[in-house]
Amino acid sequence: MKINYIEQILKSNQHFIERTGKDFFSEYQDNQNPFMTLVTCSDSRLQSEAFETCAINKIFIVRNIGNQIYSNEGSVDYGVLFLKTPVLLILGHSDCGAIKTFIKGYKNEPVSIKQELDHLIPVVDKKDKALLENITSNIQYQVEVAMEKYSELVHENQLLILGGFYDFKNEYNEGYGKLKILSINAEPED
Repeated sequence: MKINYIEQILKSNQHFIERTGKDFFSEYQDNQNPFMTLVTCSDSRLQSEAFETCAINKIFIVRNIGNQIYSNEGSVDYGVLFLKTPVLLILGHSDCGAIKTFIKGYKNEPVSIKQELDHLIPVVDKKDKALLENITSNIQYQVEVAMEKYSELVHENQLLILGGFYDFKNEYNEGYGKLKILSINAEPED
């Protein structure tokens, strides 16, 4: 079984190498120059290929459960402050397992998971909101955290902070797999 996974990984890598060719790598061998810092969920159903054909050297990706800034604050800062990406996208998604786990209760989860889910305490409402509402509330909360952290860059027009939702269940009735922008610099989008 292990051999099959290794073969699959190596075969995919070889296909990538053949598809791109050696000149592809010259653009970013010595430095990176992404236009976006993406804070998104670790969920395997959400991948950058859904909105960027090839994310290499274009998107600085920070992943964690629940697309949270505080879980990986140093990495987010690295993208925004060191790499100076002009876009910060906080991207949540349909059927978020982190939000579902928080809502159902997570006291029996490993300490490492509890620590990450604890960051959702200020935003997730276990009783009164449906899953989709909690997911979008979390996205907006993360956008507000980013607005506070990077307000100077936003006001100087050096950073655009987007809140987005990857809708692979068509919950907004705009199409399966649609990337929906919910807010721009914390201002709701219609």
